[in-house]
Amino acid sequence: MPRTPSQAKLELWKDRFEQFKQGHQTVQQFCQSLGCTSATFHYWQRKLEPTIQPKPQTAPVKASAFVPVVLRDVNTRSVTVRVNDGTRIAVPVDALSALEAVLQHSQRVAR
Repeated sequence: MPRTPSQAKLELWKDRFEQFKQGHQTVQQFCQSLGCTSATFHYWQRKLEPTIQPKPQTAPVKASAFVPVVLRDVNTRSVTVRVNDGTRIAVPVDALSALEAVLQHSQRVAR
């Protein structure tokens, strides 16, 4: 028969996740300060997920998220741009300079 955690333990971990959200530590640093493992942290995170909002994992801001495009096949008619969310956009080769201008502008606006 599975054990159910006590209300005190549930409240303890809810409080810990609130502290984690307010802080600027990684999961590993936070767990080290508590004296627990990251596996324990993630166990409680999954268990309490409906009641808490985990701290979003953010990547460091890079100067550019775009990579250079090199066309290997001179007969290529379009280039497919794949975005992080899985979206794919086919761009005709003759429109690449326009796409480059749009992307450069969007980078300036985002900063």
